[in-house]
Amino acid sequence: MKGTITATVIGGLFLVMALGVPVWARADADETQLETVKKEIDQSTVPAVQSDKVQALSKQFNVDPSVVESLRTNKQGWGETTIELAMAQQLTQTNATSYPTMADALNKIETLRSQKMGWGKIANDLGFKLGPVVSAAMHTRNELRRESRAETSSGSQKSEKAGKAERAGVTRPERPTRPERAERVH
Repeated sequence: MKGTITATVIGGLFLVMALGVPVWARADADETQLETVKKEIDQSTVPAVQSDKVQALSKQFNVDPSVVESLRTNKQGWGETTIELAMAQQLTQTNATSYPTMADALNKIETLRSQKMGWGKIANDLGFKLGPVVSAAMHTRNELRRESRAETSSGSQKSEKAGKAERAGVTRPERPTRPERAERVH
């Protein structure tokens, strides 16, 4: 009888640990991925003009550009600003009664960040998962990259046209034609 109870208890503990580990691992993976996206946003070749970045973030998170600018004056990088806006957006969606506006949500998140809490701990304390925040941050990173490519391609098209104009007088040598294939005899 004692052996059965002990085996049941140990089996139950093993089951709880086996089911709980993926949840912990997923939270850590989300936070790691969020930090990676933050670094990519900070290091990526985003639009050169600060106002373009501010406009892109304000459009993405449906906030006034002054909100983005005030986050940036707190010596935050573009990645951290993006994550904080994504967290605030998620908080207003999951707890609209306590945080009806982005300003309320941003104040709460800034308070928790000032206490040296990580993104995962903040999300856990506020009752939501990091997955949607990671998705929003990745979407913003991709939008900023797309804008950067659009600026780069418009600049390269101008220089390409200038290069063609310079070479207008230069002719290319013609490629030699390929010899025709001989027909097979069966």
